[in-house]
Amino acid sequence: MKLSGLKLFMKKVIKVNRDSLKNLVSVGLFFCALIFFFTLQLGNRPFATPDEGRYVEIPREMVATGDYLTPRLNNVKYFEKPPFFYWLQASSIKMFGLDEAPMRLWVVFFAFIGCLATYHFGKTHFDRTTGFFSAFVLGSSVLYFSLSRLIILDMPVSVLVTLILYSFYQGFETEPGPKRRFWFYCFSVSCALGVLTKGIMALAIPGPIIVIWLSLTGGWKRVLPVYLPTSLFLFFLIAAPWHILVSLQNPEFAYKYFIVEHFMRYTTDVHLRYKPFWFFIPILIAGFLPWTAFILSAIMDAWKNKTSSLNSYLLIWGGWVFAFFSISNSKLIPYILPMFPALSLLIGKYLSDIWTNKNPKSKTTLYTYNSLFCIILCLLGGGITFFFPKLLEEKIELLPYIHSLMTIFFANGLLTLFYVQRKDTYLSLENLTGSILVRFFKLRTSQAVLSIICISSVAILITLINAAPYMQRPSIKPLAEIIQAQRQPDDKVVSFMTYYQDLPVYTQQTVIVVEAKGELEFGTIVEDTSSWMVNEKQFLELWHKKQKIWGIGRKAELDRFQNLYPSFKYKAVGEDSGNILFTQSS
Repeated sequence: MKLSGLKLFMKKVIKVNRDSLKNLVSVGLFFCALIFFFTLQLGNRPFATPDEGRYVEIPREMVATGDYLTPRLNNVKYFEKPPFFYWLQASSIKMFGLDEAPMRLWVVFFAFIGCLATYHFGKTHFDRTTGFFSAFVLGSSVLYFSLSRLIILDMPVSVLVTLILYSFYQGFETEPGPKRRFWFYCFSVSCALGVLTKGIMALAIPGPIIVIWLSLTGGWKRVLPVYLPTSLFLFFLIAAPWHILVSLQNPEFAYKYFIVEHFMRYTTDVHLRYKPFWFFIPILIAGFLPWTAFILSAIMDAWKNKTSSLNSYLLIWGGWVFAFFSISNSKLIPYILPMFPALSLLIGKYLSDIWTNKNPKSKTTLYTYNSLFCIILCLLGGGITFFFPKLLEEKIELLPYIHSLMTIFFANGLLTLFYVQRKDTYLSLENLTGSILVRFFKLRTSQAVLSIICISSVAILITLINAAPYMQRPSIKPLAEIIQAQRQPDDKVVSFMTYYQDLPVYTQQTVIVVEAKGELEFGTIVEDTSSWMVNEKQFLELWHKKQKIWGIGRKAELDRFQNLYPSFKYKAVGEDSGNILFTQSS
């Protein structure tokens, strides 16, 4: 009896170990695949202007000067953003240089952490299948994936906001003790790093979400302990030193940083980014492809059970982010990224219930909506390319990729529509090509439909990766490479009538900027930058000196300047995308 009991126990142990190993392998393979797609052809395009040029140049100057306290752009004080991401980028420059792929790795890292945290949160509070679907939906949504390969602050700050909200909920749901303390310390660290990445905005999003949720659910009674003294100490230990030191060294910092870049940016159109209140609706529809058709159903499903503290938390999270930025007078496409993890969890739970057949209700209507939505997208793409060809005159290289996306959406819609009338049972071998999935994986109809959508999402990502070089603004890199190959150490580089943000990156020096202050204007007011931020007459004086100048500008501006100042004679050395590389004529 004892021996048979031991055998039974060992069988159970082996079975548990096998299941754990299978789960570990599946999780590992999933995230390896995610990393593969995030990093696939990461360096297949130059730095995008203006953003990537800016967020590479600032850390480049930190490394070159050794000043990691005061951010500078083309050697001009630049106080729009805090320095945490610049410091990370500076570490990449020190390790790998200025190549495009390594410089994008930190953004990939944050995107990956966002998916990993979403998986953990979904697995912990729902189930493992929900965790997988949530992470996959998030990582494969068009906007999230696109921003995972672009050097801007929106991905890092969105992930930090996500970590703030995740760690708070984890701490709230954990009994008092070391684990609860750990989660609230994670909350404090995430808050501090968020502030060091994009300022107070990193708190303005999660703070109201937490307050609204605690008020509506009566959670104030359970919120303590939050280990306030040590949590605050940890927050200020990380966030305060830079703000204090940079203020002491730069008296003008506080006004520019807190008043202009926080208060005025949100309440006024000081940065000329005003858009109508409905601006983010089409952004959400396009940015959440190919999962857009599931958004409404997932929200309605969660709303039916809004008494669930988790459902209400996610609904308030997504709703507040959307409302906060819709009301703002400053709107840019990436601003709504922080709502994507919440939507991904809601959709992930909804898809998990479909996959495991926990939701017995008919899904025919949902599949029909998805099919029609995909087919309409295909027809819309065809209509735009046929009836409005002028829209693509300057981007004719994108046509093959538009046609590829049309094909993917059409196939997605058609195959989904094929399964609409099928009962949610295992399919037989006779069900045409779709039965291949069933034969190998024993999928039910709903599982086959979701597999089709998942496969199409991968095809969309591969298409976007290859189309990326033709989607961004033209880079100055080809002309900068000519300068680097021919210039002497004492030669000057000039950005003529336009500040090309990637020019100082690719020439690895401060460039002379002629009559183009823009976002550099504040720095020119608070310190003397007259030796490299010049007006037309100063440039003309410089032009006639013996020192050689390499300039880049638009032909129309060069012709206008030549008509205004006949003594200005130049020789075109190269041309790319309407930009001319010129120097003094011999």
